[in-house]
Amino acid sequence: MELYVRQQGAAAAAAATESGEALGQDGRAEVQRDLEHPQRWQIELDGRTWVVDAVASGASRSLLIDGHQYEVLCQEEGREEHGGSRFVVSCRGLEERLEVLDPLAHEALLAEDAAGVGGSQRVTAYMPGKVVKVLVEAGARVEAGQGVLVLEAMKMENEIQAESSGVLAEIFVSEGQAVQGGDPLFEVVAGGEPE
Repeated sequence: MELYVRQQGAAAAAAATESGEALGQDGRAEVQRDLEHPQRWQIELDGRTWVVDAVASGASRSLLIDGHQYEVLCQEEGREEHGGSRFVVSCRGLEERLEVLDPLAHEALLAEDAAGVGGSQRVTAYMPGKVVKVLVEAGARVEAGQGVLVLEAMKMENEIQAESSGVLAEIFVSEGQAVQGGDPLFEVVAGGEPE
């Protein structure tokens, strides 16, 4: 399971919940549950890997990480429109406010941030897949939320949308093309004129 964490604060924390959310430094987290030991998780976060034994009791988690035990309080504060969940995580007198996102929500937020500063927005593939259909031609005007192409990933077809209004300056892929996570798909220029 791949998740992204946005953190508000300086201290780094690592935790795993029964639903598999990973909490820690800003960035991508890979979370794998040990099928032979259901309370054991392997968490890769910011280039480091931890084996975490986690026992949950309500909002509290007892964690064993690299032989050290931590009592962690993890409370969900709410959900965001873009699908992220907000948490407050407390451990040993430190408190962190975190937002946990799935890969699609993370990519959408990155695109919104890029579009918010003006200029162009380059949309990339969020995971490996295959371009099934291109819905709009380069040079056409697109509106925020309009589908630009369809990407098949993990046997599901996902419509990849423009996150901001503008002109579809370039499409970097073609129908039937295989893509890897992070490959550029298309670029939208805010306020541009259609060709």
